[in-house]
Amino acid sequence: LPPHHLMTMSTTSNNGTTNITSNPNTQHQRQQNEHPAQTIFEINVSKDTFKFNASHFVAFPGFRERLHGHSYRASVRLIGTSTIGRDGYVLDFGCVKSVTKRVCKEMNEYFIVPMLSEVLKITVSDYDDDGHGDDDDDDDNGGNGVDGNGSSTNDGGKSKQSAICGECNSKSSKPPASVTITCEDGSFFSFPKSDCLLLPIMHSTAEELAIYLYGRILQQLNAEYLVKRGVRVMEVTVSEAVGQDAVFRREIPIGSGGDENEFDVANYVRMENIPPMPCPTETEAAKKRKISS
Repeated sequence: LPPHHLMTMSTTSNNGTTNITSNPNTQHQRQQNEHPAQTIFEINVSKDTFKFNASHFVAFPGFRERLHGHSYRASVRLIGTSTIGRDGYVLDFGCVKSVTKRVCKEMNEYFIVPMLSEVLKITVSDYDDDGHGDDDDDDDNGGNGVDGNGSSTNDGGKSKQSAICGECNSKSSKPPASVTITCEDGSFFSFPKSDCLLLPIMHSTAEELAIYLYGRILQQLNAEYLVKRGVRVMEVTVSEAVGQDAVFRREIPIGSGGDENEFDVANYVRMENIPPMPCPTETEAAKKRKISS
């Protein structure tokens, strides 16, 4: 018989003892039944529509990049369990596509303002019907932020409703709302508010943008629904250039309802002094030039 048909093999020794040896293939099958291989389903969604163009500069103590821009791309990964839904899905691709496309579109063609920056003095000026300014001046950057609707705040967490995207002025005589930024090195920027995206981040890095996108996407996909479908982990990747990706991966928070306020960027940023870079990067070279001058 072929080996896989041999369940056991018996031999008799000289002393009359019978030895029974199981077929190794049968033993392996028994072990597999006792310890089935772990199976995990996941989906990865990356589309050409998951993109946004934006300008920014990264600033931290002792350093500021020059103003520049990127063509950002995003992707989403959902990690489930060993089973999928009765409909055959971890989650319908269409849900992920519509939500992520919408979030990226809302961020397209803006200057990214990191409202929680510790080194930028950011002033958001609104104007009433009489053209009088209402300045949100963040003297110490301690209360600057953005509420759940993306509105700027500077009152220690109390929301002040004001549109930040697609704002237009209906009266030509009305001065446009503006955002002014003063940097550590004395550099000064002034932008029309309608050109700015005020985000609750400390630095406009790909890493922090991934955290922000995670919260926005999770809110619209609905955390409770994802958990009911068996989705345990979501991962968001933000690419600022080919081969330059930042990934934020986290378990789906149970009971949060997808509240993006749970994803406070400051919770993920270490605040100890920044060690010098051992590699000769442009960032480190720029810092040395500034110190020497």
